[in-house]
Amino acid sequence: MHNNQIKSLIDKLNKKKTAGLIHLRPLTETVDFAKVFLNKPKPTDSIFYGNDFEHFYFIKNNDGVYVAAVCDMKHDLHWYVVKKFRGQGHLTKAMKQIILFHLFNDREIQEITINVDKIGKNNFNSSSKVALSLGFEENGIFNYILKREKYFMEEIVVGQNTPIDKKRMEELKNKIFFLSRSLLLIHSEIDMKMGYTDYAEDLMWLVKEIKNYAELFEDAWWKHKSVQNSI
Repeated sequence: MHNNQIKSLIDKLNKKKTAGLIHLRPLTETVDFAKVFLNKPKPTDSIFYGNDFEHFYFIKNNDGVYVAAVCDMKHDLHWYVVKKFRGQGHLTKAMKQIILFHLFNDREIQEITINVDKIGKNNFNSSSKVALSLGFEENGIFNYILKREKYFMEEIVVGQNTPIDKKRMEELKNKIFFLSRSLLLIHSEIDMKMGYTDYAEDLMWLVKEIKNYAELFEDAWWKHKSVQNSI
């Protein structure tokens, strides 16, 4: 993940032009957890395509403008702050107050790599300063490590639900049904060309299950809406 890629994601969020590829879950007023798809799925994608999505934290200032991001690669973190907002403490504050607590929901140790040869001396000095202020300790050349006990909470940080309106619910329901129809088309070709097989029978079962899940999604939406209205 390169800085220009992360900056592009931040720009898209600020312009509200995410093309449905960035899905946010607010953790606080200024930090959103996200699943980010770098490319739309295509029928021609290889089964060996790689990661389906990346986990990100997007950081806003008090005006609601996205100013920084952290890409969680599990074995490493890649953070980036928009140039005009650097030196204002947005990244350090977000990391200390919420991001590290959220990260340590599912891991014992967090490592990061800060390589002066790749990012330059100025960026290296800034990133190293941030890492040390957060409690990371140097662990060899360009490697830093942080243990869970410093940012452990008994209560897991899960974030905040956000509403899906009825129009969007219908759109998502139709998309699930479309997947069922698309899979039925694939099943028909396999069935006609290979004849009856256990695989074709199992695939037909999956077609019916996905179609059923379109209806189940609407049921789940109404149930969730009812619970939210009662709070």
